[in-house]
Amino acid sequence: MLLIVFIGQVIFSVATYMFVEHHPWWILSAGVGLNIGIAYVLYKKDKQRKNADRSLEQGLLSLMDSDFSVSIPIDRNENRQAVFELFNQCADKLRKERQHLYQREMLLDKVLNTSPVITFLVDVNQKVIFANRAAELMFNHGNSILGYRWSDVCANLNADFVQALQQNGESIFTLKDAHGEEQAWHLAKSGVRIHQANNTLYLLKSITNELSRQEVQTWKKVIRVISHELNNSIAPISSMCHSGQLLAQNLEEPRLDRVFGSISRRVGHLNEFIKGYGALSKLKMPDKHPIDWRILLEQLGTLYKFTLVTEVPEVTISADEHQIEQVLINVLKNAHEACTDQGDEHVVSLAINVDVQNGVYIEVSDSGPGMAPEVLENALLPFYSTKHSGTGLGLALCREIIEAHQGKLSFRNRKTGGLAVSIFLPFD
Repeated sequence: MLLIVFIGQVIFSVATYMFVEHHPWWILSAGVGLNIGIAYVLYKKDKQRKNADRSLEQGLLSLMDSDFSVSIPIDRNENRQAVFELFNQCADKLRKERQHLYQREMLLDKVLNTSPVITFLVDVNQKVIFANRAAELMFNHGNSILGYRWSDVCANLNADFVQALQQNGESIFTLKDAHGEEQAWHLAKSGVRIHQANNTLYLLKSITNELSRQEVQTWKKVIRVISHELNNSIAPISSMCHSGQLLAQNLEEPRLDRVFGSISRRVGHLNEFIKGYGALSKLKMPDKHPIDWRILLEQLGTLYKFTLVTEVPEVTISADEHQIEQVLINVLKNAHEACTDQGDEHVVSLAINVDVQNGVYIEVSDSGPGMAPEVLENALLPFYSTKHSGTGLGLALCREIIEAHQGKLSFRNRKTGGLAVSIFLPFD
């Protein structure tokens, strides 16, 4: 810029010397002032251009660093106004896209961590690079497993479980849990390419409850069909039996009256049998309200004696009190029948333990002979009963009630003898 002023001043001085006589001072001064003015204007323009270039350069560097919050102030007199407006529009769009992607990532992370499906990702070096909350609870007691080698994670697992996880594609397998109960699992294993690297995605889901619900629904359909067919036969049989009793009375034939009376009683028993199974297939959804444990235990104690081995819980839980009472009555009744040879009315105990994170565990224990393995496996199935006059309805109905509360009913033989019936009711 100073070079431009110097050259301008030299040209003006030479021109004045050659063409202006006596070289008046004011002309020289005017020339110098004009040159300085021109130089100043050019300097301002050059400075604005450099500032604009610097702003555009800094803005582009910010975009390269994924900083989309930057914007360039626009001078209406600047000839690069259109470029700056386009830059600001681009930065604004990138900023909105980034916010949208961030919200989607947050939503995906929330869904994955609240999902009961065990999800984890293993990279080509056999290291865990992603694991949701369900996977952490499954493999490391709720602690993070990121960065762990997959072989180290498998070292703490059951050998059958590890072998099942090595299968490719989709598969269904069963394993026994800590209580010896069969648990069904669905495994989906597939390859995923992320950042030009091959990874393995595992999706593991327990399908025991789904299979159980499907089993119950199948039994309900069977019960409805059987009930319909039996009702169609019972109605005319009952009518004909009643007519036969009237004829026997008119003929004054006591033997016929006894025959028809016996038939009538058996028809009545069969009718009650059908109504009982109808209750199972048409069980109402729970009408949940907070349960008063003291009142519930007092009501149970008037029907069947038991020893409460824990404190009465202070924590309340929402459930259908009448349905839960029906379940406990059935369980206590079975416990007392199992202890008929013990001669002590206090051989049945009841415990209520609270897990503040999950729910309430109720356990009814007896000192009877326990259950054979075959009975333990089939005890919850409708129509299955080891009692001479049993219908196989009681425990199946209990199971349906507890599962309608999203809970779980299970049995186990005690090491000290007898049977323990466990009922889990979750918090809402």
